[in-house]
Amino acid sequence: MATYTHFGKQADVFKHLIFCEVLQNEKPSVYVETNSASAIYRMEHTPEQQYGIYHFLDNADREEVLKNSTYYKMECPEIAKENYLGSPALAMNILGEQTRQYQFFDIEKEALENVSRYADRMKLNTAVQTCNSDSLTGVMELLPSLPASSFIHIDPYEIDKKGTSGTTYLDILVKATQAGMRCLLWYGFMTGDDKTHLNQYIADKLKEAGIHEYTCVELTMNSIRKDTIICNPGIVGSGILATNLSQKSNTLILDYSKKLVNLYQHAEYKSYDGSLYREVLREV
Repeated sequence: MATYTHFGKQADVFKHLIFCEVLQNEKPSVYVETNSASAIYRMEHTPEQQYGIYHFLDNADREEVLKNSTYYKMECPEIAKENYLGSPALAMNILGEQTRQYQFFDIEKEALENVSRYADRMKLNTAVQTCNSDSLTGVMELLPSLPASSFIHIDPYEIDKKGTSGTTYLDILVKATQAGMRCLLWYGFMTGDDKTHLNQYIADKLKEAGIHEYTCVELTMNSIRKDTIICNPGIVGSGILATNLSQKSNTLILDYSKKLVNLYQHAEYKSYDGSLYREVLREV
């Protein structure tokens, strides 16, 4: 579990806030996650976490919608116990027994052991399967056996890098989307040049695949620079790409991302401007 240090940072807040609301709305019978990491973490009170989850919880009173969000209600009592819930735990808590199959992929065995222990605690061990392997290959091989009603959570950071199989995580989204499955993909970037490259990569790939209806929203620190990194709160900017979701879920993505920008209006990370700006690249 020690290899994962991303938890509780600002990009996690964006990702998990949206993730919880969408999952609460979609309620799939099959849930697959490509890069699960651990289910639960011990907080470390780093500057990055102060800028992330602690800023969110401390200021959520300013936005009633955020104070009433599924994410806030689930993380607040855990943070009081010095814990942070990762996406596997959030998914298990939201979906529970109504989801008949959970499949978590990760290359870190210790992270998957953490997921399995949490599944036992939730009495979901018979529904939860873990796979200690490269998810680029594993999920691609799994997709043909899944029902169209499945929900695929794709959370790799780098979505344009080919694995040994020659595929990327955006390829997984394309194949799953074409099969009618619901997909939620998160990606990150550190510079303006990275952002521009990914924006074009996503647009070109989806157009080539004939996927025209999707929602894509990014939140980026105003401290981002074109080709240099002046600060590192974990991720300088990140995006969420969603396909085959209900209109309600697409609206939730737009609404909650806007509320998060308001919440970070006067935020700081160390001595840097921690405010965010939002860009809606595509909406259904």
